[in-house]
Amino acid sequence: MSSIPSPSTATLIALESAFATPARNLTKSRGKNIHRFASAKMGKRITVESALECDACYHFDFEKDIIRFCSQPIRYSYYYKGKWHAYVTDFLVQFDTGEYVLYEIKPDDIASSPDFLDEWNAKQQAAEKLGLELELIEEKQIRGNKTLLKNLKLMHRYASRDRLTDTQSLLLNTLRSNGPQPLKYLVQKVGIARKGIMPALCNLLSRNLLETDLDFPISLQSEFELISYA
Repeated sequence: MSSIPSPSTATLIALESAFATPARNLTKSRGKNIHRFASAKMGKRITVESALECDACYHFDFEKDIIRFCSQPIRYSYYYKGKWHAYVTDFLVQFDTGEYVLYEIKPDDIASSPDFLDEWNAKQQAAEKLGLELELIEEKQIRGNKTLLKNLKLMHRYASRDRLTDTQSLLLNTLRSNGPQPLKYLVQKVGIARKGIMPALCNLLSRNLLETDLDFPISLQSEFELISYA
């Protein structure tokens, strides 16, 4: 990819505004299936226009490097086949480096279509002129690892920013004193059954206070580790 210039002041203002005011207000209509994702990271509902985009939100919500994200962020123009077209991307993401990236979500069959890819190149070039990267996320990247997505949804179910419970504090202190431990050890140490301890663990995972290998189903053999800054 060619070197991308830094975004102008006007572009940065537009990006910042996107987190409060989207370029498009999505409303229910024939042929559209609007979803509202309750984001733990953003503390509000993110409106998207497909189940696939909703599933992408689970990844955005729990990716440690992402500090915030929003849908339908900005509108810009691109030139394609002799005409100017208006375009609004699916998502804007800001990383902990301060970098902004625009994302488009597409099913695998559309993402591999020659016609789509030809027009996509024009959209990317226009974004680069604004000093922004536009990246494509395909369905297989979002849903290909079914276990990961299932675990992210489980974390989301129990996510909150309420005060830590006594059980959660005990879990953190146990791991702080003893290092990484499997779930079966934590169940014995805390004295709470697996069914009762799972909400506390999933909440701590959602806060990025604990980590485990989310590519595998969470079981009694799953090892949990305290994140260094917890």
